[in-house]
Amino acid sequence: MDPESKIYPVVTMSAPKPLPKESDWPIYIPVSVVIKAPREKVWEVLMNFEAYPLWNPYIRDATVTDASKNPLRNDQISAGHKLVVKVQTPPTMDPTAKPPRTLAETVVHVAPGHQLVYGSSPSTPRLLFGSQRWHVLSDVPGGTKYEIVSYMSGVGGSLAMMMMRKALVDGITAMAEGVKARCERR
Repeated sequence: MDPESKIYPVVTMSAPKPLPKESDWPIYIPVSVVIKAPREKVWEVLMNFEAYPLWNPYIRDATVTDASKNPLRNDQISAGHKLVVKVQTPPTMDPTAKPPRTLAETVVHVAPGHQLVYGSSPSTPRLLFGSQRWHVLSDVPGGTKYEIVSYMSGVGGSLAMMMMRKALVDGITAMAEGVKARCERR
């Protein structure tokens, strides 16, 4: 099946949670865009991981897996599953660019149509390294506000930010703009 036509609604039922306070995490990077499309359409684009290679210059690929690394359908995503992402820094659609890094993130929270939260393994002490990425959708006049908020903590988070803050900001900005462009052209 063509990745453009796959629609996987998330069936995990969970209510949206408030974003963590900026003061709870030493490193906080927010990016947001307003998209002229309904929230349901934005969620559909965000959750159609198979189509990411067609439009997402930052996360070039994403796969949901269980704890044993067996691939799952996108509609099976829930807290505790893994989200294996291939991150391209700097963000680009150029197929000749250096290969993306593969990260196995842990899904923390899914509120269908509203939030997807994933990050570093909960077994890693936040003093050493902690990270979470929040993808949050909310209704605004004329469309949807899409926020990506990246949080980091610990020695590893500080080192990562010293070495790659610009790449991270550029990447999440490129993804937000990619979601916007894809939703508004469809």
